[in-house]
Amino acid sequence: MAGQTRFNHVGPHFAVGDVSRSVSFYKDVLDFGLDYLDGDPPTYAVVFRDEVYIHLSSRNPPGFEPGGGRAFVAVSGVEHVWERTYSKAQASVIVSLENRDYGHGVRFRGFAVRDPDGNILRIAEPLR
Repeated sequence: MAGQTRFNHVGPHFAVGDVSRSVSFYKDVLDFGLDYLDGDPPTYAVVFRDEVYIHLSSRNPPGFEPGGGRAFVAVSGVEHVWERTYSKAQASVIVSLENRDYGHGVRFRGFAVRDPDGNILRIAEPLR
């Protein structure tokens, strides 16, 4: 339909202590690619996987401290993501693969992982 408005993407912005270390985590553990890297040494990066983009910054104003970021990422094939993540980052997993009922008929199968700075990603697939 012409003129229809649609939100297409959201990209969380995580404060990190070391951009290079964070990029390595997202690439090696979660199989993200690198979209953008700025600075030498890097102070800003964007990592992505499919339509999910995460911004990582080490130049953070007061109140935007590493470890405070949270994101929920809906996926297809959560079992595969879990197997890869668990084999690469067992210590970073904070919630193992589980089914969770959020109420009102909303159910997901997923897990949660913490990046090197403490930012948390909950990765889950809807249960139908």
